[in-house]
Amino acid sequence: MPKSSHGDVMLPFEAYKKDTPPECKTLITGFLERNSHAGRITTYFEMLKRKVRSHLGKKCSEETPIKVKKQTLASETEDDEAERTLERLVFGGEGDVIKEIEKDLAEDRVAFSSNDERCDTRYLNVVLRLVQCCSIEIEITSMSRLKKLRDTEDETVITGKKYTQKLKQQFQKIYGDASWADLDKKKRKDSLSEDEEEDLILQRAGNLLTKKANNLPRGILDIKRIKDANIEKPSNATLQCVEFHPSAKVLLTAGFNKTLDLFQIDGQTNPKLQSVFLERFPIHTAHFSSDGEQVILASQRRSFYVYDMIKGEVIKIPEIRGREERYFDKFHVSPDGKHLIFLGTNGYIILLSSKTKQWIGNLKMNGSVQSVAFNADGSRMFTAGDDGEVYIWDMNTRSCVHKFRDEGCLNSTSLAASRDGQYLACGSDSGVVNIYDNQRLDQTQPKPLKAIMNLTTSINNRDLGDVFKSEKGFVHLPSLSVFSNWPTSRTSLRYVNAFDFSPNSGYLSIGNDRGKALLYRLNHFTDS
Repeated sequence: MPKSSHGDVMLPFEAYKKDTPPECKTLITGFLERNSHAGRITTYFEMLKRKVRSHLGKKCSEETPIKVKKQTLASETEDDEAERTLERLVFGGEGDVIKEIEKDLAEDRVAFSSNDERCDTRYLNVVLRLVQCCSIEIEITSMSRLKKLRDTEDETVITGKKYTQKLKQQFQKIYGDASWADLDKKKRKDSLSEDEEEDLILQRAGNLLTKKANNLPRGILDIKRIKDANIEKPSNATLQCVEFHPSAKVLLTAGFNKTLDLFQIDGQTNPKLQSVFLERFPIHTAHFSSDGEQVILASQRRSFYVYDMIKGEVIKIPEIRGREERYFDKFHVSPDGKHLIFLGTNGYIILLSSKTKQWIGNLKMNGSVQSVAFNADGSRMFTAGDDGEVYIWDMNTRSCVHKFRDEGCLNSTSLAASRDGQYLACGSDSGVVNIYDNQRLDQTQPKPLKAIMNLTTSINNRDLGDVFKSEKGFVHLPSLSVFSNWPTSRTSLRYVNAFDFSPNSGYLSIGNDRGKALLYRLNHFTDS
């Protein structure tokens, strides 16, 4: 609510009607003089209504009768008539409200101070009017989550109208324009002729047809480094997590600095959208929910957190009931959005509902579970551990349907499934990565299509990324060959802890020990 330089409340007012009884004028204006503090306006206004209604019943009806439209309801009481009489007296008829508000906003505002014993006589015949949304002013520096709505650092107050516009823009930055809800667009589409509809389909499918005909070539990777994803706010600690939003051009970063950061990826400025600090909670794992509306964060604690991106709220889940593990620092999100999979001790795989965040069941494998992966639709889950075996689970029946030993492996440390559902990669502590054809995994002892041997250290990250510089590489899956031009010994990646590709593979982000989220553009893919 706007204020004067002395802290007095500034509100628009409306002059009383000429036919208002003098006794009512004196009663109302005297009441406003004594009780004009903004914090008590609502309570006093209710008291004022009761006093005027009582006064109207005694004097107003005798000296200045006010014509009120008769009602036909048999249950109407005298109190109802007095209430409507008061409303017409104070606010005018229903048709006059908008005209009176426009008239009030054009007039000078009047300041009432709670310290003044009497008001200026020229403002005695006024009554308090509710402030319209366009006159409301919001202090955006009072809450940290509102500061991102500022255009400049010096901006402290914005109007209600501008506030709603800012919120809409912020939502569209993260989730994009909901063009699917445009009714006019749907009507236009329904009115298209058959030929026009075919042309529209071909236009939308152009990129897909081009990609299918022009697959990623082997040997040379067309890649270029651009501005870091977190250039606006580099982390002061090692980045443990980088992940792209499933549908929007947004990247999350998180790590031991106890902070979740969200950045909009445009390849040029990469502006920061939000930061969430969790006290005494160094973040080990962070993932978007499958619908992209939440971020789940885990640490070496029994509790974990959920950040609701729609409401801007941080929700603490104090524990997983029924489990006695000391902490839950590793988890995965199923692609179908049904489950959160936490890695327990003694081979237990803990299933939580993605919706309620409550425990719904356990799965058990031999040895200890160290890695988890899903097929594209989430119907199958792969797990591996220190016994060197890979387990295949049917998530509909929650049962193990098959298991096999990863060839030459004693201790499985990482799993990754390709997005097209064709390949499964298994990493071990010896530095070997075996790539399997998913169609052959039901065999008793499937043979890998390719064994990548040029790594010399343990594969221990969810993306099969080696943590030691100069020993990383990317494999061209159709030919099962390593790209020769990138990365090289001169590529400054530092010690890599995590990396992720954008949904359409146009961007690659790499989180390192310097707190930087390096960003690369893969030029072969037109849609990032």
